[in-house]
Amino acid sequence: MKLKINPQVYDDLVDIKASIAEDSPEQAVKVVAKILSDMERLVDFPESGNKLSNKIRFEVKYRYIITYSYASVYYVEDDSVIVTTVLHLARDFSAIKFED
Repeated sequence: MKLKINPQVYDDLVDIKASIAEDSPEQAVKVVAKILSDMERLVDFPESGNKLSNKIRFEVKYRYIITYSYASVYYVEDDSVIVTTVLHLARDFSAIKFED
C-alpha cells in the first residue's frame, strides 16, 4: 500500500497546529506528529479505521481514524490509502464533500 495525502490535509494540519499552539506550542507539535504517524500506520492496516457510513448514516467509501480529538478521513483505492481531510470530532461529518 502507498499513502497518498490530499493537499487539503496539510492545510488542515497547519490550522490544527496554529490553534493548539495558542495554548501550547509543544503540544501542537506533538498532536500533528501523532496524526501523521497514525496516517502512516494505515499503510499496514488500511481497514483499521471506522466506516464513516456508520456515523453519517448514508453509504460512502470513506473510513476514519481518531487521533486525540481529530479524525483523519480516508479511503482505500487499488494499492493506495488516500487521506482526504482531518477535522475536529466536534464538526459535523455529514458536511464533508464526498467524491464518489
